[in-house]
Amino acid sequence: MLNPAAAMAVDDAEDDQLVSMSTEDIIRASRLMDNEIRVLKDELQRTNLDLESFKDKIKENQEKIKLNKQLLYLVGNIVELLEMNPEDEAEEDGANIDLDSQRKGKCVVLKTSTRQLQLGC
Repeated sequence: MLNPAAAMAVDDAEDDQLVSMSTEDIIRASRLMDNEIRVLKDELQRTNLDLESFKDKIKENQEKIKLNKQLLYLVGNIVELLEMNPEDEAEEDGANIDLDSQRKGKCVVLKTSTRQLQLGC
């Protein structure tokens, strides 16, 4: 930013230029400035349109993120009901114990929407 003394010096230099220019030169300089103003306005308008389109894209992406954050429902079907009695089966050695076989009571086999089979007691 120019300080006031430098701004006055620039204004004085421009005034001196205008005084030394012919009428045709002043008209030509005015047209050049008008063209430059028009180009800058067009660029500003294009930039504002780009800004609006980016804001719209951001809004759409945030909505997509909200939709994808929602947890899906896990749907399952009962495939089989089981009556578990670990006493009926023979004792296993302690090296490899199946914990599912140690459960007592009624159990259910579920087939989920993710194509997994789950055993629940």
